Amino acid sequence: MNIIRKFQPSDFPSVIDIERRVFNEHDPYLYMQFYETCSEGFMLAEINGIVVGYVVGFQTSRKTGRIFSLAVLPEYQNRGIGSNLLEEIINYLRQRGAFEVILEVRVSNIKAKRFYERHGFYQVRVLKRYYNDGEDAYLMRLSLGPRSS
Repeated sequence: MNIIRKFQPSDFPSVIDIERRVFNEHDPYLYMQFYETCSEGFMLAEINGIVVGYVVGFQTSRKTGRIFSLAVLPEYQNRGIGSNLLEEIINYLRQRGAFEVILEVRVSNIKAKRFYERHGFYQVRVLKRYYNDGEDAYLMRLSLGPRSS
């Protein structure tokens, strides 16, 4: 069974394992800082007690939310887990008043770009030499529009 839940400090090793297997580019302790500063926006996907994915999102301004990272273990991809995590973080940011959500994705990560486009994100611009290795990123945006009462 696929469960989305909040990150707990005991999940740290699982998150670091996923980050290393999917991206291998962030300082592991950055995730603990996210937990300390925006724990509500740090969520995990768990299947049968195994953490298989995570998402980290936070408010950058009153109207803008940002997804810092979304990852699912390769062997669990294409099962709707990433979509569930994305939906949860978008709902969280919307509840906090966001009218838009932004994120960055590597230009070489065509699969991720298409995933976000399927969920309504669109490319805003290219961020030159955005990543530590010099690769460019696409800045992508999702408009949430005004909230209805």
